[in-house]
Amino acid sequence: MVEPNADRVVPRRRALLLAGVGLGTFALAACSGGNKAAEQESGSSAVDTPQDSGSVSPSASGEASNTPDPSFSKGYSGGSKAPEGEYRMADYQGPAQNVPKPPMPTAADGHTEASFTGLRKSMLAWQRWTNYGIQTGDYSVALQFIGENCEDERKTITYVTELYEKGGWVIDGIQDIEYSYQPYIYGENYLWKIETKWLGIVYIQPDGQQIPQENVRTDDDTFWLECRHADRGWYINSLLTPDEYSQKYKNQEKK
Repeated sequence: MVEPNADRVVPRRRALLLAGVGLGTFALAACSGGNKAAEQESGSSAVDTPQDSGSVSPSASGEASNTPDPSFSKGYSGGSKAPEGEYRMADYQGPAQNVPKPPMPTAADGHTEASFTGLRKSMLAWQRWTNYGIQTGDYSVALQFIGENCEDERKTITYVTELYEKGGWVIDGIQDIEYSYQPYIYGENYLWKIETKWLGIVYIQPDGQQIPQENVRTDDDTFWLECRHADRGWYINSLLTPDEYSQKYKNQEKK
């Protein structure tokens, strides 16, 4: 049985970020003093889909419980099987239903290009497929954009994936991510400062145990995405806190 607040369940806030906890609207905002090359190709994108929507509280059937329920059985969100094509968010009765698959990223869409446009398209694909993963347990596409160095993040993805495989699921966790700065370039690394906004998440265990986490703090919702380009395209090499960013790049020249 998994302890409700065990570190192995929720290793770190940033691990939750890459695991999904659902990702919300993809927003890019230009910032003076940023990378000039990137500014030439900057833009914004928001797609109104289940993968990109803002936080919506799922309807709850009963109250949250930290103890297993011997009589628990997984049902359908909303209390019944949704008609084909009707999307329903997860709730305490069952996982999300008929989650639409985002567009499959291909070389033809330009996301593998070694340019800011390619990076932006890659992050949008990462966002959409991570949202898909948090609702279905399928991170196979999202993992293409997460580097091997992101060990904590990959462990959290493994946890969520196995949770679904064992009969559990995830409620809510939807958050918005705002790219408030143009990426700075340090050698091969593109650094983007991001702000996250999310309300909470509930992990439903196969035995009915409910493990909630609320975002009661807002002073630790800022991170830096460290992105790199390789033969396969763009990927997130690391996710840094502001302190980690300052320590790692304080003596390096940015473009």
